[in-house]
Amino acid sequence: MKSPNRLALMLYLALAAGVTSPAVAEGLFAQSGKVIELIRAGKYNEALPLAQAMVADQEKRLPSRDLAGALNNLAEVYSGMGRDAEAEPLYKRALGVMEKSGGLDSVDMAPELTNLAALYERQSRYAEAEPLFKRARAPRKGASAGSSRYRTVSQQSGDAI
Repeated sequence: MKSPNRLALMLYLALAAGVTSPAVAEGLFAQSGKVIELIRAGKYNEALPLAQAMVADQEKRLPSRDLAGALNNLAEVYSGMGRDAEAEPLYKRALGVMEKSGGLDSVDMAPELTNLAALYERQSRYAEAEPLFKRARAPRKGASAGSSRYRTVSQQSGDAI
């Protein structure tokens, strides 16, 4: 985040979404940032245990957008390692969690939709990828400039969604 006001807003939104304390929200954001940094550096073996720990921690709580983000990031690690068979069910699970917590038309689903679509595209599964890409880019009700959860890989990669 570039400004203290944006960080404060992210922490507030995380609290409103059910995170128990500002320290927990800040910790999730920092952990997610570290995983993303390692993915970008191609250090998948270092990112993997961090991403797995985030998922394990979030699975102790009620399913939420934070769990979906953690699943998405773990799937990105597996995808980067060429382990698509392990990545795909994680992307799908993240989508399921997002659909239950935010509804089918939630703008916050774009990272999960885009990442699963990109996996399908890499596998030449274009018929499956296209509707996901379209859904990720479709205008949504209540769209905002920021997300209420911590960072996920596609949110930080510069992808236009």
